[in-house]
Amino acid sequence: MTTSNDNRSRPAPSRRRFLQTSAGLASVITLPSWLAGCGGGDDDRPLRLAVLSDVHLYDSTALGTSSELDAYLLQDRKMIRESVEILDAALAAIVADKPDALLISGDLTKDGERVNHELLASRLQALRARGIRAYVIPGNHDVANPDAKDFRSVPATAAETVDAAAFATIYARCGYGDTISRDPASLSYVAELGTGVWLFAIDSCRYAESAHPSAPITAGRVRAQTLAWLQHWLGVARQRGFAAIGTMHHGLIEHFPGQSSFFPEYLVEDRQALAAAFAAAGLTVVFTGHYHAQDIVRASYGGVMVHDIETGSTVTAPSPYRLVTIDRGAGTLAITSSTVKATAGHPSDFVAWSQDYLETGLQTLVAGLLGSAPYSLPAQTVAMLVPLIVPAMVAHYAGDEQLDDANVLATLQAMAQSADPMTAMLGGFVLGLWNDPQPGDNTLSITL
Repeated sequence: MTTSNDNRSRPAPSRRRFLQTSAGLASVITLPSWLAGCGGGDDDRPLRLAVLSDVHLYDSTALGTSSELDAYLLQDRKMIRESVEILDAALAAIVADKPDALLISGDLTKDGERVNHELLASRLQALRARGIRAYVIPGNHDVANPDAKDFRSVPATAAETVDAAAFATIYARCGYGDTISRDPASLSYVAELGTGVWLFAIDSCRYAESAHPSAPITAGRVRAQTLAWLQHWLGVARQRGFAAIGTMHHGLIEHFPGQSSFFPEYLVEDRQALAAAFAAAGLTVVFTGHYHAQDIVRASYGGVMVHDIETGSTVTAPSPYRLVTIDRGAGTLAITSSTVKATAGHPSDFVAWSQDYLETGLQTLVAGLLGSAPYSLPAQTVAMLVPLIVPAMVAHYAGDEQLDDANVLATLQAMAQSADPMTAMLGGFVLGLWNDPQPGDNTLSITL
């Protein structure tokens, strides 16, 4: 067990209480039941968390801007150039809400550039003086990424990156230096969020599979050694009657029909077996990211309901963040969501500007994808499909999507039933994006 020597921040409750807790406490599976058993004295104060994901920080003052970066951004929906000021606005709003801790579920940087990691770490360390502890995990962009570039010249040159050890060192005061346990096989760790609540930060990225990768691996998996380590510590949490909250970059549960077929790299490998293992071990709430959408899904595994709470990206409109209140005495976990409304560069028009940025970028991106292999659709067909696909994607990013246009619905349903396989596939995909079963995506309350 490692501990932090930082005495300036609001300290986490003493772990000595945990070690003295009887291992004979009744163990239960569902999160709310655990929470109801964790009250007592002053520790009944609700634990408040903030959640961000996919901040993709890029320090243009250190790494520059160029025509090459502009060309890259034409094929990307992320507001990379504005990432620092968007993050600053989000952090300012979070500080005003006074949570106890902040979780960021991966993709901390544009492409794993060391200078961007160091900038984010400095921002998060500053929160400690405000009584807010930060906890991070890596995303697929963050470690040993060969795509890291310095755009101060044309052509761009390689930027310095970080390996797993450097990542943990840079974020020593953002989770890695104050752990109950570190996984020897990955960058996963267990940390104490509050009395009776443990965070299981799960590294699902595949940066270690090649010593010199030619391209980053987008897909994710939890290694067998890591799963065994998780199960052990989840068992310890259960024996002590503690609540377990998880965070992981890749999705655990399919977020819309067909996601596992169209975008399998956004879901963790062997997701069904992994979710069942988490359910059996008592990990029933996992905060994820990666797909940049604000979306909550849940599924039952062996009679245990598991929630995958995906948080959208700050650099993809509407730039959301979540606030979570865990009331251990009442046995509830409540989630609300908000969005960045203004930044230093866009003090009055950020909402409209960022929405237009997203829609314009998606039109270019979707048209390019449909016009190239494996689709290779004619220009006339692409022009018909783009206005159907883009609004569905925009709505999915914001969450709580609802298709109110009967004509569009009829068109999509007809496409999905078409005898032409390509038309049926695309129609089914867009209908899947609009499909948004319960629970709600921006507000959720789990009660005993």
